Amino acid sequence: MIAEQPEFPQIMSDAEIDAIVQVSEVVNQKIQRQPTDKELADEAVALLKSLFPRIHQNLVTLWGTGPGEAYLDGLIMDDRGNRQGFPPDVLRALLVLQRIHFQAFGTFKKIDPWDVGLKP
Repeated sequence: MIAEQPEFPQIMSDAEIDAIVQVSEVVNQKIQRQPTDKELADEAVALLKSLFPRIHQNLVTLWGTGPGEAYLDGLIMDDRGNRQGFPPDVLRALLVLQRIHFQAFGTFKKIDPWDVGLKP
């Protein structure tokens, strides 16, 4: 015996969706400007300074160095195991700082192109 297939609701057309969405919502999305890297960095630093002052101080001390790159990487990727992790806004701040650090200083890691994907 073949089971009956459920009836799916009819999909709305684009015109019907547009009629439901308020015009101000559409306009605001189109003109919303993206924050600059400086604004993102300032926000990230302020967040870390208020919630995790020790991490903030370590980043200030290590910024622009190989150990600073390793410290950021270690905060983002848990290599010790069983860590709780950061709240989403703090993780976002760390990722912003990691990207800005990389853009400003490149990487300090010694990478052998023949060892890509291999673990020491």
